[in-house]
Amino acid sequence: MKILYFMTPAYGHVLPVLPIIKELTDKGYDLTCYVTPAFRKYVEDCGAAYREYGQEFQNLKLDEVTSDLYELMKTLITFNERLFDIYLEEVKDEEPDILIYDSMLSFAKNIAYKLKCKSVCTVATIGFNLPVCLFSNIGTSSIPLILKNGGGMRRLISQDKEFRKKRELDRFRLIDLYMNTADLTLVLTPEKLQPMAWTFPESVHFVGTTVKEQIDMLHGAEYEDYDLYISMGTVFAENVNEMKEFLELPEMRDKKVIISAVNAPEWMLAMKNVRVERWVYNVDLIPKCKLFINVGGAGSIYAAMYYGIRQISIPAQQEELYNARILKKHKGGFLLKKYDTQKLYKAILSVDRLKPEICSRIVRESDGTGTSVRLIDCLISGRDRHE
Repeated sequence: MKILYFMTPAYGHVLPVLPIIKELTDKGYDLTCYVTPAFRKYVEDCGAAYREYGQEFQNLKLDEVTSDLYELMKTLITFNERLFDIYLEEVKDEEPDILIYDSMLSFAKNIAYKLKCKSVCTVATIGFNLPVCLFSNIGTSSIPLILKNGGGMRRLISQDKEFRKKRELDRFRLIDLYMNTADLTLVLTPEKLQPMAWTFPESVHFVGTTVKEQIDMLHGAEYEDYDLYISMGTVFAENVNEMKEFLELPEMRDKKVIISAVNAPEWMLAMKNVRVERWVYNVDLIPKCKLFINVGGAGSIYAAMYYGIRQISIPAQQEELYNARILKKHKGGFLLKKYDTQKLYKAILSVDRLKPEICSRIVRESDGTGTSVRLIDCLISGRDRHE
């Protein structure tokens, strides 16, 4: 059986699905992954074939476009239209038995529709549909963006409707820009952590995380014990000077801190109680820390949940805000909507109130890898998914 997998080339989208790729190849499936060179070794180590995206993907700055829902919408519509035309004939010539694609890649969904090919969509964070966006309060922060860019959004929707009409594709659905569905949709979130799970169709399965298998696959370093692990990406870059005040608080000077940052200032590198690393192995480092401060990326949050580590999330993007709210709801961590030294320190003083064991139990009870592969097997063979 031949499978083509179109992946979104970002760590938060690639790492969670690697255990699924490995198990599929171990079962004998002929699997080819489209991704950028940075992830070539990952997919080849899983036994899959690597196929490189063109420059159109390698030049895309995901961190910039995902921080604003309107910019994301504008990018994805034009991007997915262009990629549909680029890859349609290539997929047609390959004649795959099944097409798998990341939730952000509607061009692959459109190709599957056009070629009448069985399809699977993988979702690396929580699932989204209209009820979730409208009634779970996670979309409230997007209202100002919608009001500000309403005219532009209408033009983009008209553009995509016209494109689909010319290519004889399925009708436009706004939610497809953020979570595509397929014959089978695998959401790598436990059902107990998913808002309004009952509002999704039967083809959507909340299979749980793949953290357990990632621990075996992605480890690579040994770390000492730390009081605090800080990994805040763009939030770090935007507030690095303000963090000086935080790290120099008298109460923080005795804390053993490790920070993941690409560009750290000299004053931070000179601090005796602070270790700075450009790259860390989360599955090795997180269990060695008492508290984890992050931006709310699903992969990081779920890894800390698995180990029962207390968290504080300071989101930089809309998707991260949604994840952090789920974390807060289940008492696994605190949410700060923006960086503030005093609020951060106050939250640190209160972390003993958190109950991370609740989230740990939920994450450990799920088998995202095994369930995903079983469901894919059923789709390919035509067996009942409930067997």
